[in-house]
Amino acid sequence: MSAQKASAPVRLVRLAVAAILIVLAAALVLHLLRERGGPRPEAVKPLPEDRIVDLKEKVRHEEYSEGRLVAEIRGDTFFRGPDGRNHLQGSVYIKNLGPAGEIVSLLTADEVVYVPDSLRYAVSGRVRVDAGSVVLEGGSFDYDKSGGLFSTKSGGTFSARAISGEAKEITYAEDADEVRLGGGFKVGFFPPGQTGTINLLAGDSLVYRRRERRGHVDGWAEYRGGRFQGQSESLSFIATEDEDALALADFDGRTQIILLGDLGSGRESGDIHADRVEASFGRDSGFIYTVEAEGAVSLVLRRLTDPEILIRASAATIGFGPDGVPGDWSASGGFRAELDGTTNESRVLEGESIAFDASTRVLRASGLPGRPAVADSRRARVEAPSIAAGPAAGDLEASGGVKCLLKPGEEGRASGFFSATKPVFVSAASLVFRSAMQSFSFVGEAQAWQDKEFLLAGELDFFEATGEMKGRGGVAAGMGQAAAGKTAGRRIEVGGEEMVYSAAGRVLSFRKKSYLQMPGARLAAATIDAVLNREGSGIDGLTALTSVVVSKGRYEGRGGRAVYEAGTDRITLTGRPVLVDKEGGSSRGDKLTFDLSDGKIRIENEGQGRSTTVIKS
Repeated sequence: MSAQKASAPVRLVRLAVAAILIVLAAALVLHLLRERGGPRPEAVKPLPEDRIVDLKEKVRHEEYSEGRLVAEIRGDTFFRGPDGRNHLQGSVYIKNLGPAGEIVSLLTADEVVYVPDSLRYAVSGRVRVDAGSVVLEGGSFDYDKSGGLFSTKSGGTFSARAISGEAKEITYAEDADEVRLGGGFKVGFFPPGQTGTINLLAGDSLVYRRRERRGHVDGWAEYRGGRFQGQSESLSFIATEDEDALALADFDGRTQIILLGDLGSGRESGDIHADRVEASFGRDSGFIYTVEAEGAVSLVLRRLTDPEILIRASAATIGFGPDGVPGDWSASGGFRAELDGTTNESRVLEGESIAFDASTRVLRASGLPGRPAVADSRRARVEAPSIAAGPAAGDLEASGGVKCLLKPGEEGRASGFFSATKPVFVSAASLVFRSAMQSFSFVGEAQAWQDKEFLLAGELDFFEATGEMKGRGGVAAGMGQAAAGKTAGRRIEVGGEEMVYSAAGRVLSFRKKSYLQMPGARLAAATIDAVLNREGSGIDGLTALTSVVVSKGRYEGRGGRAVYEAGTDRITLTGRPVLVDKEGGSSRGDKLTFDLSDGKIRIENEGQGRSTTVIKS
């Protein structure tokens, strides 16, 4: 018999059990798939991009640390944006407080953006940061609260006490109180009570440590202050206590300094080129006080009352008056100074060192052993261990042993004892030249010579314009005497304690213990006046007065007056002359004539008993 069909209730139970088994089986499969890394459920879709959350209005927030208020934060709106960052917008105000409740920094802006739980903030929109006595302003700044750094690369300004500046890049470190500017900057210094930029600092980049008041400019640097303008490749400086100017500036690398003249004069008082220049400034006036330059120094100084001076040296120092005008200065390490004088006058000083005294207006130059100082001009060249120029333009003094070359030329030195067409060499212990009188004064064993002519004296003066001369302290003039009659050319010498040369009559006058020395004869007298030959070959004649003595061989003639004539080569002695023989004899007459060409002596008597005696000397 076939099986009977199950009843309806039984069938329902079976179906329920089967469904349960199917569900359990599916759950088991799904578990196994998960354990084996099989496909996972689909991720939750993100919120729409314009979705903002945690929106708050009129934010007022305070932060505390260990029970102490450390920050106050305000803003119109706060929210977390689609970028996942927090935004504080509208009239943003953030005040950070120190341990004693003092304001460390105060920030205002249109917006502050930051990552939650981060200490780095992006601040934008009319940003102003008051950090101590420093104020930063700009379109946007980044703030690293952990490092206490405010920075921007989109341009801004900063100010501190009497300083105000602008730059493409600005960084301020709160703890170090350090300002960094980059991308090109300008900083102005504004002393209290004065309007306008008094001093300006500019360059590529700047690091300024305010606590030390020290700064450094790199890339390119320029500073303008008072009557001073300077620029170089880099600049280190120290600011004044009030930070209203620079107290000290150290320019380094291809330095150029311009010194401005009196205000309103429109004339520069000088400029400097050097490898390095250190400048200090007056504490009260702000004007330049001192300048020290070194390395390939080129210095130009101009004064209203003095000629322009160009100095090249290894090092130079300049002092300035309270009005900022150059005063005392010096140069060393080997120098060359070019002095502009009168028209067609070029004067040069060279040596080891040189110094200018503004009170006396005198330049003093020094040389080294074996390398004397040199003064060179159109009219003369002077070498000496020490040379002083001034106070008048062209004035010169030299000491310590002088060598001088008086130059020939169409202008300047007139012909006198020495020809103006040839150089004259002079040596002496010292020299004084006065431009107003155009006079050279040589003192101390003075020697002057030109070809065969020479002058020796204790002191010797040359008057350039007239050709006149004066000598003191024992003077001797040596020259070549032209041939006369049977007498060949020879050397003669005329001297005395004092000498005067008059160019008008070409007269060489000697006083006190005067003498004439020539081969075979000598004349001595109180005074001798010698007339020089116009062809420059000795003398045409001379006159001797008072206690005249003529010596030739063993004879000696004495009288009151003597005349020498080069044409006849004779010395005529008058004034109750007497001829003395060194062997004891003597003869008297009205006139004694010494014929130097033939060696004869004639004794002549005038009157009724006129007679002539001839003696062969």
